[in-house]
Amino acid sequence: MPDVVAAADVCLATLRDIPLFRTTYPNKVFDYMAAAKPTLVAIDGVIRAVVEESRGGVFVPPGDARALAETLARLAADRGECARMGASARAYVLQRFNRKDQAQSFCALLEDCAIETAA
Repeated sequence: MPDVVAAADVCLATLRDIPLFRTTYPNKVFDYMAAAKPTLVAIDGVIRAVVEESRGGVFVPPGDARALAETLARLAADRGECARMGASARAYVLQRFNRKDQAQSFCALLEDCAIETAA
């Protein structure tokens, strides 16, 4: 997969538009961001917020084929913007979703839970 992502100009993440998917963080989006690739995300909800906050990609409504095609065409015509989005995505994911930091936070949470349970 690393070779496939590396060869891509833009990476795509789609899911059906159902309420459950609005609360998911698909790993593939973080892989794209870490690889400094702009992400075209057709998933509404929390992952859309991550992509938009990072300025690392573009949201299109799930199931809107016309918006998807138009956005892909626009991105294909603007390699500079794609490079800026990719760099922004990578910087954001390294700062906000660093695995070491996430692991430390998770361990601290488990320790807090263990202390509360023991008390």
